[in-house]
This record gives sequence, C-alpha cells and structure tokens, in this order.
Amino acid sequence: MKRAILIAATAATGLVPRASGFPAQTSSATYPVTVLYAAADTEQMRVLWIAAHPDDEDTNLIAWLARGRNVNTAYMSLTRGDGGQNLIGNELGEALGVIRTEELLAARRIDGAHQYFGREYDFGFSKTADETRKHWPQDSVLRDVITVMRAFRPHIVITTFSGTPRDGHGHHQISAIVARDAYNMSADTIRFSVKDFGQPWTPLKLYRLARFSPQDRTLAINVGEYNPYLGLSYQEIAADSRSQHKSQGQGTVRVKGVVLDYLMREDSRVPAPPAKEEKTIFAGLDTTKLLVHDGRLVPPAAAPTVEMEALADRQVLALGDIARVTLTIYNRGYEPIRFRHVFDSDAIRDQTIPPDSSFRWIEGYRTSEITQPWWLAQPRNGDLFNAKVDGVPEDERARKGWERAEITQSGRTYTLASPVVFHYVDRVRGDVQRPLIVAPGISITLDQAVEMARANAPFNQLVKTTLRSAYIDSTPVTVTLSVPRGLAADSLSRTVMMAPGGTRTLTFRLRGNLPRGVHQVSATAKAKGNSFESGYVPIEYPHINPQRIYRPSTLTIHAADVVLPARMNVAYVPGVGDNVAPVLQQLGVPLTIVDPDDIPQRDLSRFTAVVVGPRAYQASQTLIDNNEYLLSYVRNGGRLVVQYGQAEMQRSGIMPYPITLKQPAERVTDESAPVTFTDPRSPLLNSPNKITQDDFNGWVQERSTYMPSTFDPHYRTMLAMNDPGEQANRAAILAATYGRGTYIYVPLALFRQLPAGVSGGARIFANLLGGNTIR
Repeated sequence: MKRAILIAATAATGLVPRASGFPAQTSSATYPVTVLYAAADTEQMRVLWIAAHPDDEDTNLIAWLARGRNVNTAYMSLTRGDGGQNLIGNELGEALGVIRTEELLAARRIDGAHQYFGREYDFGFSKTADETRKHWPQDSVLRDVITVMRAFRPHIVITTFSGTPRDGHGHHQISAIVARDAYNMSADTIRFSVKDFGQPWTPLKLYRLARFSPQDRTLAINVGEYNPYLGLSYQEIAADSRSQHKSQGQGTVRVKGVVLDYLMREDSRVPAPPAKEEKTIFAGLDTTKLLVHDGRLVPPAAAPTVEMEALADRQVLALGDIARVTLTIYNRGYEPIRFRHVFDSDAIRDQTIPPDSSFRWIEGYRTSEITQPWWLAQPRNGDLFNAKVDGVPEDERARKGWERAEITQSGRTYTLASPVVFHYVDRVRGDVQRPLIVAPGISITLDQAVEMARANAPFNQLVKTTLRSAYIDSTPVTVTLSVPRGLAADSLSRTVMMAPGGTRTLTFRLRGNLPRGVHQVSATAKAKGNSFESGYVPIEYPHINPQRIYRPSTLTIHAADVVLPARMNVAYVPGVGDNVAPVLQQLGVPLTIVDPDDIPQRDLSRFTAVVVGPRAYQASQTLIDNNEYLLSYVRNGGRLVVQYGQAEMQRSGIMPYPITLKQPAERVTDESAPVTFTDPRSPLLNSPNKITQDDFNGWVQERSTYMPSTFDPHYRTMLAMNDPGEQANRAAILAATYGRGTYIYVPLALFRQLPAGVSGGARIFANLLGGNTIR
C-alpha cells in the first residue's frame, strides 16, 4: 500500500544514480548535478552544517561545497522558525514554521544540499542559553543531533555560532553547544546506544563560520568562483537559495567576482597543518578515498534523457478511496532503455523502450494517511514536537510517496522518481501541476480558531464555516453548530449539496452576550454516515510547495471586560504578520483598513485614531513616503498609534521626536516578567479601562520587543519592565503631545496578545485608541 505525498515537489523527474555508492541528491532543472561513480573502496565526502533556525545557514559555503566540490552536504536546523515574523502573510507560530520549512527545502533544491530538522519549537527570541534550556531540555536536543550525525555520518561538521553569549540569541548558543557535544560524543555507544541511535560515528574536523568575525578566521574560501558548466558562480547560486526565505525578507543580490567567506577551525582529528596554515577545508583528509571534485573541471554527467510522469485523475483524494494514476515513461534520447517496475499486482515487468517513444500504464493509488506536515500530526509536548527524529532528511521524506521505476541505459542503472500530480491548464498561468493530496471526505473549518468579545455586551457576529469535499460524487452534507450558553444562532443545522471536489461556505449569525471567560463554538459535518470535526487551512505561496494544516472545527471566544472609548472611528494600516485589526473588529471597534498607497487620498480628519501595524514602515517604502500625512494628521489634533518597528524607526521623519535602539535592541522576552507602573495616573492606564497588574497575566511569548534605549524627553512613559538580571526599560509605551494631537509608540507586544485572546492586551489597546489627551 502506497503512502501519500508528505511534501509535494516539482513535477520534474528526479534521476537517482544507483551505482554511485552514496546517498544521491535530487537533480535540479536549473542547476545540474555532477554525478560521480565511486569505486568500491571510496565514498563521497560529507559535511554537516548545524544551526538553530531556517536562514541561519551560510548558503555561500553550502553551494560551494555541494555544487562546487560535489560534497554530500546537509544542513540541520534545530527549529522550523515558528517564532519569527512573517513578511508575506499573516501566518505565525506553527503555520509560519510550515512556510519556513518549505522555504528551506526550496533553498536546498537550488544549492544542492540535504535538509534535516530537530524537534525544537521556536518559542521566540531567547537571550541566554539557560533560558533556552528551560524550553528545550539540552539532553533532548543532543539526542536529536546525535541521531542525525550517526545517520548522515559527516566527515566535517560546521556550526554557524560559537556557543557563547556573543551569539546574541539563546537558540544560537544552544545549537553550537550541542553541535560540539555531538561532535565529541557521537561515537559513545554507552550513552547513545546503537539500538536507539544507530552505528557510532566519529567526525574528523570541526569548523565554525567566521564571516561575522573575520578576525577569527583560519581559512578563506572564494565562493565567487565561476562554474562554466552552471553559468553562475557559487555565490550567485547561493543568492538564489537565500532568496527563498521570502517570509523573512532575505532577498539577496547576485555578486560577480571574488567573494570571500571565512571559517575557523576548532578541532581536527586527522593530521593537518596548523589551523592558520590550512589552504583547504579538506586538509588532512584522504581525498583519494573521500571523493571531492572541482565542479569547474568536471562537467555534469550526461544523464539519460528519460522522464517519468505520474498524473492523477483528481487533485484531492478522499481518505480510503482509490485514485486512478496514469504513469508514463518517456525515452527522449537516442538509445533504447530497459525499464523495470513492480506493479500493483506485485508483478515485475521488464520492458524495452525504443528511442523517441514511451510506455504508459495505469495504477490505483490508495493511502491510509492524510496529507499534512508530518511533525504536526500530534500535539506538541511543551516546546518539543511529538515527532521522532529518525535520521531521514526532510527532502527525502518529502519524496516517500513518489512513484519509482528502474531504468538501465548504456550499462548504468538509475531509479526514476516522480511525484503524483494533478495536471491542468490555467488560462492565465498556463501549465499547472498540483500535488495529489489526501484529505478526509469532508473537511470542515471555522474561519477563525480564536476570537475576542466584550463580556456582558451585545454580541452579534458572523461565523463562517468552510466545507471542502474530497468525494468524486455530489454529496449532501449536514452541518450542525454547537454554541455556548448566552448565544443563539440563526440556525443550528443546515444541509447543503456539495459538488464533486467542491468548496462551500456557510455563514451563521450568532447573537446574545457572554459572561467574562472562555467559551467555545463547534461545528460538525455529517456525510455518507460519517461525522467530520476537523479540516484544513491551505498555505500556498508561489515560491514553495503547497501545504495544509489541520485543526479542529472549533472557535474559542475569549470574553473580556473591555470598555471602548466613545464615538470611535479607527483607520488601520496593516503591518507585518499582522492579525490585530480583525480582533479590534471583534471587540466592536469601527475600523477601516487603509493601504499605504491610499493615505494621501484619505480624509484622515474623520478618524478618531489611526493605527499603524507592527513593522509596517520596514515593509513599505510607500508608508515612509506618505508618513508626513500621518504626522500632519497628529499635528491637527489626531491620535496616531504606531506598533513596534525596528531600526527604521530611528530615521528622521518617521517619529515626531527621535529615539535610539541598541544593537541588538532591548526587549523583554519573559512573558511573565514583572511590570512596574511608573506613572499610574497616566490616562493610558486609566481611561476607559483601569489597568492593573492582572492585565499582565497570561501573556504569550514576550512582553515587549525592539524597545528604544533612549528617547526624546517629549515622550511620556508609564511602564517599566525587564528580564531577570537586567536593567528596567521604560519604553514599552511612549506617548507624546505633537501639535494639537497625540502620538503613541508601542513596543509592548500587543500584536501577539490580541490574536491569542489575552484580555489585558485588549484592555490596554482600547485605552490607546482614545481617552484623555496626553499632557
């Protein structure tokens, strides 16, 4: 029984040389791979890079190793980057981790390396290794890295970071500390048994990236070498790879000419020159037995011009059903090929395919697993995913559901591998190939998983329920809604007819009021005698393979005692990864979304407050260009609330009075850090909601981020906070009178609290929108 595709890849057939004697890397249509055929007593050189997050790796050196020297290269990221921000959409947390996983896989398809992950959830910025250990037990992290090291068996290990406080992030420190521990202990079968971790392994050399501390370098490598067979330098390839991290704004320019990258040798177990006298990273290693080839001198092997295609008769397969898949092997070359394949019936067929011809057959495709990110199939255990690190690279795991066949040409045997795709023509995009996904017969989701409401106030909200059918026939589906006491729905049950593979949205109106607390709305779909209580949310961007995240069909409503300023009319300029505006609307704030392009044409005077989302100035040059309109609005009596930004906030003309940020900027990462009210009479702490210490309970991820270290005396402050052992910072909220209006700058992490349903965050935000004038 075949398994479903876990992560879809491009439809180009992968050619895997069987006689190579080492784990082969998938071919890339853009950057051909040199195929090496190893003698029995040789193997390919292997290098493992270890760091903490997606985009912590040095793609320059990875491309030079993998594409330039044909080294079997892999990057292990402890996390999937779940705790970062998102420049391309609103996905945060685990959903962002899915995007960044796919971005790393896209990067590896370009630079030619493998990709591994640990089980560690990125819980956000951490200042120290000790703080990180509270979330990730170091023994657990070490076990993950030992497993990968024994599976991949690297001759050389490279870390990005030093394992010291100068790394600037607790995750970075731990990644380097654990990498060195694994380098030292991977042969220890007493602590790490063969049964649980695989055969012991001893890496031979350990390096650290010195690009950011060139004074420490012991080796310089010209990653700007030009490869005539690729038509690019390795830096140019690396720039394309790095630019796949679009959610993090990592677009990188191609640079021609000499580009030096630096390493520092930290250890060698082989006879090698003194570290500062090394001329190559391979010094001391027997390159007659560990294969290394200069890609500029060895052209890509002439792989057989054979392609395999696996086309499904539908895009979505209902769990338990069988899809019809048409498989075709095309011989587009000048020589016959022999083809061997194990069919559904377990029969083995040998077939000769002449030049310029093809062989086609049809198979049934069935699976017992839905298509989803495999590490999310079970809930997390704290800040560790409940998914075993088994030493299988993520890129190979993504190909587990591919169709495969063996071909032989000119005495060499290859394995053809192709994903199962649904192929169609879009009148605008042209040829489109989408991976076959496996889903429940009916998927049901509510448009939000978490919402907020004002307690004991009129509640009147629309709840959208989305149904997606994976059945190939028209199917009646009955949706039943369950609502908490205090709410009533316009109907609790509806039946609709779902078209084959169709999508329908049902909208229910809920009215009533809710007491303070947490309440739940749930929806159930019934079809063909089965009940469905979960569904998927698609994650689709042009630069990555599509994914789907499953969640229960429930809506959690946090009802909070929030009083809104009278007669509000708020304009909201969205920021990065910004989910604040919908929560304000749920609380009853009259709100208009304003695009930065539209600011000059808007009559801002009709708004009682204008809110700018987090990192909006960083993401939009147009907003910077139009900022004077916002400042003029304040001078004329308006109220401007700007959520946190980064270094761009120091630029002249962005804020009415200057601030400075340290590098790295100050922040309070302990979400339960004590908060001191330095000006308890401030209107922002008293009107319309009386803010107390209770309003800082239950916060998530952090208190405040990118806090100014100094600020102009025009700004008033009212809160002070700090992480343990640090000096208090008073810049969580800065408020100033500017002209006849009020300007408020908010590093306080309200952008995380509102989407998480934290009542104190909502009460503070309501105060920022109105109340008494700051004097």
